[in-house]
Amino acid sequence: MSAPTVYIIVLNYNRKDDTLDCLESLYRMDYPNFRVVMVDNGSNDGTALAVMDVYQHAYVIENKKNLMFSEGNNVGIRAALAEGADYVMLLNNDTVVAPDMLTKMMAAVQAHPEAGMAAPLIYYYQPKDRIWYAGGVVKLWQGLTAHRGIREKDTGQYRDVEYTDYVTGCAMLLTRECLEKVGLLDPAYYIYGEDADLSMRARLAGYRLLFVPAAKMWHKVSSSTGGEFSYFKLKNKIKSNLRFFIRYARPLHWLTIPWFVMGRGVMFALRKLTG
Repeated sequence: MSAPTVYIIVLNYNRKDDTLDCLESLYRMDYPNFRVVMVDNGSNDGTALAVMDVYQHAYVIENKKNLMFSEGNNVGIRAALAEGADYVMLLNNDTVVAPDMLTKMMAAVQAHPEAGMAAPLIYYYQPKDRIWYAGGVVKLWQGLTAHRGIREKDTGQYRDVEYTDYVTGCAMLLTRECLEKVGLLDPAYYIYGEDADLSMRARLAGYRLLFVPAAKMWHKVSSSTGGEFSYFKLKNKIKSNLRFFIRYARPLHWLTIPWFVMGRGVMFALRKLTG
């Protein structure tokens, strides 16, 4: 029996070198049945031509303009589903993956038929033993969506497959059934928050979300948005979080959300001031 077909969507916008590094790591993977779909979001740096030259087996889609994260990925998802994909994986182009990453991911989701989505253990690109994502946390009372384990040194604290509240769009594996039932990414988010939204829709539809720590990859965090604490990133994360909690929080949650949000803002400011 052949392995299920996985289409991996890699979205690019003027990050040719990152995308080529990402694809190089993908084509070293040991999973026997996957296809890469590189969606170029209106770049002008020659990424699409470079990918077609180096990786002739890649499926390259060129958008005429930058459709941002959600709709850019949706173009790739629609193409993958039309081609008959059993699973679709969204993968940031500023990542590199372990050779057995997809094999480990697929083993976990096939062992958990209740799962509609899954994510691997994600490290910072540097230092390579520092965790960026070890599962996602959503707390409606606190107005919080956050990565578990972020900036922790990996000492073996996350080693078991677990259910999680949300799957990061940096590396999101989805079943075809889940996508057909809950729909694609919501372009209303512009950038950030769309992964938590899709995760919430999947959970409300009855799917479980998996964190698979045996599957590993490394992320050059926020390389396309100016850095981890850039103004662009912080502004758009605030806007997207507001949209998410307006959509999913109940009236009672809003009695506590503002206080928790203000408290986190004060703590963030103090950390920045004290270095």
